[in-house]
Amino acid sequence: MFVNFALKVENNEYVLHESPTVTPVSDSITYEQPLLERMRLFMRLEELMHRFQFAVQGNGGFETHFALTTLIEILDLTNRVDLKRELMKELERQIANLSRLSLEPSVDQDRLTGVIDQQRRLIEQIHTINGQLDQQIKSNDFFGSIRQRNAIPGGTCDFDLPAYHYWLSRPVSERRTLLKEWSAPFHEIHEAVRLVLKLIRNSAEPRKAVARQGFYEQSLDGSIPWQMIRISLPADNPCYPEISAGRQRFSVRFLKPGDMRNRAKQCDQDVSFELTCCAI
Repeated sequence: MFVNFALKVENNEYVLHESPTVTPVSDSITYEQPLLERMRLFMRLEELMHRFQFAVQGNGGFETHFALTTLIEILDLTNRVDLKRELMKELERQIANLSRLSLEPSVDQDRLTGVIDQQRRLIEQIHTINGQLDQQIKSNDFFGSIRQRNAIPGGTCDFDLPAYHYWLSRPVSERRTLLKEWSAPFHEIHEAVRLVLKLIRNSAEPRKAVARQGFYEQSLDGSIPWQMIRISLPADNPCYPEISAGRQRFSVRFLKPGDMRNRAKQCDQDVSFELTCCAI
């Protein structure tokens, strides 16, 4: 059986396990709450990159426009912080924690070494990215005009940007090539973000929990660097979680959305769910 790398927290210590590959279950929904600002940044970038990769595969002008506006969101997000530094710091932190397991006899050393080597390779790749991530795009007048007009509602109409209207009518291969060229600096960044988040998500096993009358609260051990809370519910469950979290405690309110026309109300019945507290 194929096994996944998983780092578990047991008795305040990190333990490497081999766990069966988990196949995503289509009849459940998982809600995630980052506990650190760095995790918020990585999760937002992951979401935007997923949208971009989906849209760039489309053939029509609307799909191309969606991909381009998503790329603008990615640039706006990453320009606020030094993403390369934050990502390398997180990779180095994970390497340091994983390296402590090298003397554990129960650890699959080949798998552990492979993960650490992959992390080090990604750090080297990020080092090779010169300058800011949008350095190449900044010098492109065509992209700059679209980015500027995109801040105005409806600002990319054909009478505002005839060159953009012309480009959207070009063959899809031309549009896709240019989009991939503009987004190239983010591909290696995205690979590193995916690995970081995958390890964090696999760092603990989900456990059953119950929210009495729609409310659940739990303390967090301050000696563990918690990074993410994950809550899974059956897809047909008529409620969703609203998570409020800090470093030492988090609480969850389960709300009934109703028909989405009125304000949601807290569930008045017990809600069973799966809870995962993630940390590396």
